[in-house]
Amino acid sequence: MSQIIYLCVKANQGDLMPLFPVGTEIPDFYVSPQWFIGRVKHCHEWKAADLLKQMGVEYFLPQQTVKRKWSDRTKKVQVLLLPRYIFIHCKNNERVGILENVRSITHFMMDHNLKLPAVIREKDLEIFRKMVEYEDNPVIIDSNMFSPGDRVRVKCGPLMDKECELIEVSSKKCIAVGLGVLGSAWIELPLSYIEMIEN
Repeated sequence: MSQIIYLCVKANQGDLMPLFPVGTEIPDFYVSPQWFIGRVKHCHEWKAADLLKQMGVEYFLPQQTVKRKWSDRTKKVQVLLLPRYIFIHCKNNERVGILENVRSITHFMMDHNLKLPAVIREKDLEIFRKMVEYEDNPVIIDSNMFSPGDRVRVKCGPLMDKECELIEVSSKKCIAVGLGVLGSAWIELPLSYIEMIEN
């Protein structure tokens, strides 16, 4: 009778990896660096970024240039695109150490459907980074996670208050990228005309 042997890999400070049978491929989530979403104390984004840099941890703190108008002048200023959030590239078992050493980060966002820390796919983060760094148009963060087949309501224009089915997220040259539990980021205006219909 063959016996199944289970391995248990102990991570830092009680962060335990699930048991996997010998010979079973361990999911990338547990062995490869992922883009996690750190939640930061109010006005501590740059402090968290500095500490992560000192630790040699890769991070992304999205910011963009916007025009601010005062009574006597208009000036371009750098603003954070997602205040109180920072994207951190690390292994799952390194998260506890980051929280212990960077007190400005209160916790990592969770994906409650998967019951795991929320992650952003590498290719989605790269697209988002290019949106922020290279596009002249402002990036808009939308907490609604639109997808084809969603029932939506038009908020303005000739079709205001009409309900319809969203056929294609990228219609009218609107580029969207998923940001996991944070929703989606997109450029141009078409999606701003619609809203999700609550079930």
